[in-house]
Amino acid sequence: MNFGAVKSVVEYGRMLEKKHNKTIKFTITTNGLGLTDEIIDYFNSEMENVVLSLDGRPDVHDKMRPCANGKGSYNLIADNILNFSRMRGDKSHYIRGTYTAYNLDFARDVLYLAEAGFRQISIEPVVAPAGTDYSIKDEHLPRLFEEYEYLMQEYLKRRKEGQEFNFFHFNVDLTGGPCLAKRLTGCGAGNEYVAVTPGGDIYPCHQFVGQIEFKMGNIYAPDSFNTDMQKVFAGNNVVTKPECSACWAKYYCSGGCAANAYYDNGHIDKPYRIGCELLKKRTECAIAIFIKEREEKHD
Repeated sequence: MNFGAVKSVVEYGRMLEKKHNKTIKFTITTNGLGLTDEIIDYFNSEMENVVLSLDGRPDVHDKMRPCANGKGSYNLIADNILNFSRMRGDKSHYIRGTYTAYNLDFARDVLYLAEAGFRQISIEPVVAPAGTDYSIKDEHLPRLFEEYEYLMQEYLKRRKEGQEFNFFHFNVDLTGGPCLAKRLTGCGAGNEYVAVTPGGDIYPCHQFVGQIEFKMGNIYAPDSFNTDMQKVFAGNNVVTKPECSACWAKYYCSGGCAANAYYDNGHIDKPYRIGCELLKKRTECAIAIFIKEREEKHD
């Protein structure tokens, strides 16, 4: 929406790279509405990664992502996003969608995107207040587990038949992966990672922006940075959270998202339980896929 601001930020970053002998990797998320060939060329040149928002089937996407006039946005963006994906080639990018209580058959959305030509796909569960009509509830979990199982079988079948695509949550590395420190701390919100608002306010991550109790300071007042809050987030890891320390999947999710936990139960150190159950199920599927494909490779 403000392409000039994007270019200004990148130019400033490139200047800092030279000044401090550093490398800055930029990423951008877009709904695809304003993508033009000029913007695509720029993203391909300057962005380490590009995330494109698309939820799947047209009716599913349009229900949650209408335009300002109330009409669906799918027909306005699908061709733009597919064109970008083709021009992007092998450079890092992926489709990022969200499933809700409205489309518990989300596996069909993943497969729809794969059939449309997308090869890097991530569809994740919505995190919304319990009273919201589209939020994921306990009674939805058995159906969602079935969907992950169905998607796993289709994923294996299609990859074997040469219709290969990557589903983000089915990627697992059992032989290497992140170091132990990273597996303990996850995204590093408030320490390795912060969000800065246009006014200069600093928050542990973008999902906490606007929650004044989590404001860590302001870039225009360097001495204002709240190191005590930084320590709180640093101490929020899979070892210090009782629910996490006893969980077999703790080194795959690194304790989950602190913001999701906060918005679900009001505490960053008490995991978002529904998210935990879904994470464990898709991790089970990912491990099964890894083993199955490895066995077939050695047959």
